[in-house]
Amino acid sequence: MISINEATERDKGRLITFYEKNAGVESATRMERRWLWQWHCDPRLESPGYQGVIAEWQGQVVGSVSCLPAGLYLRGQPSPAIWLAEVRVDWALARRALKDGRGGGRDRDPTLSRGIAAAMFDHPAAGPAQLGKHIEEPMMAICRRIGFVTIPEAGNYMRRTSFSRPLQRVLGRLPGRWLAAIADPIVNRVPRPAVAVHRFDADFDGRFDRLWEHARQVCPAITLRDSALLNWHYRNHPDTAYQVLVIERDADLRGYIVFKIFPRKGRLIARIVDLLTVKGDREAAESLVAAALAQCRREGAERTDCFATGADLIATLTRLGFVPRLTKKRKIQPLLARNLPDVALYVTSGDGDGG
Repeated sequence: MISINEATERDKGRLITFYEKNAGVESATRMERRWLWQWHCDPRLESPGYQGVIAEWQGQVVGSVSCLPAGLYLRGQPSPAIWLAEVRVDWALARRALKDGRGGGRDRDPTLSRGIAAAMFDHPAAGPAQLGKHIEEPMMAICRRIGFVTIPEAGNYMRRTSFSRPLQRVLGRLPGRWLAAIADPIVNRVPRPAVAVHRFDADFDGRFDRLWEHARQVCPAITLRDSALLNWHYRNHPDTAYQVLVIERDADLRGYIVFKIFPRKGRLIARIVDLLTVKGDREAAESLVAAALAQCRREGAERTDCFATGADLIATLTRLGFVPRLTKKRKIQPLLARNLPDVALYVTSGDGDGG
């Protein structure tokens, strides 16, 4: 019979082996490389060590889900919640286990009546309130069946940044770069920032704490963004280089943006992973995104992605040429939540496992 149990640090070896089998060697290697950073250094952890849920059968891992602390604040106060991340089920092994249970004449376990993934999400170790994004459509159906709801005004957006790399692949390096230099400003025009935007290469400091304090007081629901978390995530990441831009105002900040540029399947992609401004400062938000787009273009990124929540940020992206990035079935990939109050939620790609 399949059992659903809390997973701990002791399960590290077999979780990585399970992930290698079901997600590939590269994904498993990345999980192992990030383990110490993710599960021992995250300032949101109440105590160090892996947190998650595991499905087991005859000593074998059938499924797993990691439970990342969300650092959620509701109406300015911390509220327990987790991100469901790295959700995997070995469906072939699961079918064997379920068939074995039926063949042995044992009664069906009521905890599995809605499926293995649902049983893992329902386990107490998965937390009282749950969030999930970048979810595949079959898993979305499972989530909705057990009470997850779609957070309105949230989804993935994208914008063509440069034709440089595609043209280089077709025409060669130099001709492609020359033609892109002509085509990009015409076809993919990026507006100039309305205010001065500066590159920021130092550690996140007290100015970011003050911006965060303002944000948590005025946003109905937002996830932690103080300097300790930002330094952990974007300065101490074990394998990803991030770029940061800021708009300064006297001794404080009007806002900041964090993005990365990375190769993916032979292409160069950019992703905005965090963006925070003083609430209602449309000029700062547009200037930060515009400056990030310009830098992504200079580095040859073909496309810039951004996971956005809230009407204001989505409107900003739309004005700058972003469009919804749809699934293979031409649908928006939403943000899902369970056991949260119906309030406007602000998260970005860097929340959960998306950074």
